[in-house]
Amino acid sequence: METKPLAGKQAKKHKSPHYYLTPILPGKKDIGPLKDMAQEIIAASSGLEGKVAKETSFALGDKVRLINSYYSNLIEGHKTTIHEIEMALKKEFSKDPDAQYAQELCSAHVLTEKMFMQTINTSPKINICSQQFLSDIHAAFYANLPKKHLYTHTSKGFTRIPVEAGVLRDKNVSVDDQTQHGPDYSDLPELIKAFAKRYDPNRFYGDERVISMAASHHRLTWLHPFRDGNGRVVRLFSGLYLSRIGVNKSNLWSLSRGLSRNKKRYMFNLWATDSPGDQNKNHFFSEELLSDFCEFFFEICLDQIRFMENLLRLDQIDSRIDWYVESRTKDTAKPLHPESAKLLRAVFMRGAIARGKASEIMNMSERNARRIVSVLLKQGLLESTSHRAPLTIGLPIHVLPFYFPDLYDPSVMGDAAKTTGSGNS
Repeated sequence: METKPLAGKQAKKHKSPHYYLTPILPGKKDIGPLKDMAQEIIAASSGLEGKVAKETSFALGDKVRLINSYYSNLIEGHKTTIHEIEMALKKEFSKDPDAQYAQELCSAHVLTEKMFMQTINTSPKINICSQQFLSDIHAAFYANLPKKHLYTHTSKGFTRIPVEAGVLRDKNVSVDDQTQHGPDYSDLPELIKAFAKRYDPNRFYGDERVISMAASHHRLTWLHPFRDGNGRVVRLFSGLYLSRIGVNKSNLWSLSRGLSRNKKRYMFNLWATDSPGDQNKNHFFSEELLSDFCEFFFEICLDQIRFMENLLRLDQIDSRIDWYVESRTKDTAKPLHPESAKLLRAVFMRGAIARGKASEIMNMSERNARRIVSVLLKQGLLESTSHRAPLTIGLPIHVLPFYFPDLYDPSVMGDAAKTTGSGNS
C-alpha cells in the first residue's frame, strides 16, 4: 500500500481529532469465539511442528522464509520468483530494473526476518512492541538494501524524499492524496508508547496472546509509523510476534502467503477496522470491527497451517523423495545412487543422523556409504557442520518442486521450476 505525504492545509491539521488505540482487544461479547479460534491455532501450529524433526523443521522454515518474502512483496505489487530471491541472496541480480528492485526488497526481507528471529530466540522477554524494536526492524530492513532505497519509491521510481530508516514519520500521509491515513504525526510518539505498553506480549497469557497479535497487526498498520516500508515491517512484526509467543517458532507456515492470496479481503478488513466506533471528534475504534478483523486474521492462520499439514504428510514425503532420487538416477551428468533415497528419507524424518549410521541405513559397506554421503553433501541434499558432525537434511532449490510440489508452483519458482518440473499448484 503506497502512501504519500499530505501537503498544504491538510498537512497542518494535526490537533483534532484526538486518537486512541482503544479497544485494545475485542469486547467480552465477541472474545469467546475468538479464544476458541486462538486455541485452535496454538494446537494446530504445535501439531504441525510436532510432525517434523526439529532440525528438519528449521531447514524447511528457512525455505518458507523465502515464501514469506515473496508474498509480502507481492502484496505491495512487486513480483519475483523464489529462484530470483535465492540469486539475490548470493548478490546475483537481474539486469531488468524492475526485477532487480523486487529482488533487492525480497532478499532484505529474508535477511531481516532471520536476524530478528535469532534476536527473539536469544532474548525471549524482549518487548517486540517497543518503539526501539520497531525502529530496529525498519532500520535493519533498509540496511540490507542498496543506498538508493533510502529514498521513498513510487510507480515512477525513487523520489528525493529520504526514508529516514528507523525514524518515526514527521509528516501526515494519504493513500488517495486527499484523506489522511492514520493518526497525525505529532501524536505518533505517545501512541507508539501506548502501543508498546498495551500490546506487550508479557501482559497477556495463553490464547489472549494470539488475539493480541492479531489486533496489534491492525493497530500498527493504522499507526503507519514510518515514511515508507510500513506494510513489510508490520508483516515482519506479526511473524515475529507469533514466534515470540511460541507459535510457529520453526516458521513452518507463512502468514504473508495467506494474506497475499486473500489480498482484497485483507485490505478491506484493514480499511474497515480503521473506521471510528463513534461519530464524535475523538477517534475510538469499534469493538465489533476489531473482532471481525481478528476473525479474518485467524481464518488466514488456520488455512495456512492446514495447507502445510497437507504438504508434510510423511508418507507423501517418502514417495516424493523416492521420485526425486529416481529422476536423478537417470541424470547422465550427476547421477545419484538409488540407495540415496533411503538415507535422505531417514535424515528428513529423524532430523539428524550420525555419519556412521549411513552404511547401516543403506545396507552397504562404509566405504561405499562415504562416497554417497560425499556426493549428497556436495549437492546440498545433506548438510553437516563438520566432518564428524551429524548429517541433517539439505533443501536446495532444485529439490523443492519434488519434495513440496503444491507449495512451489511454477509461477513462484520461475526458472527452477522450468528445469525440474513440479506438481499441481
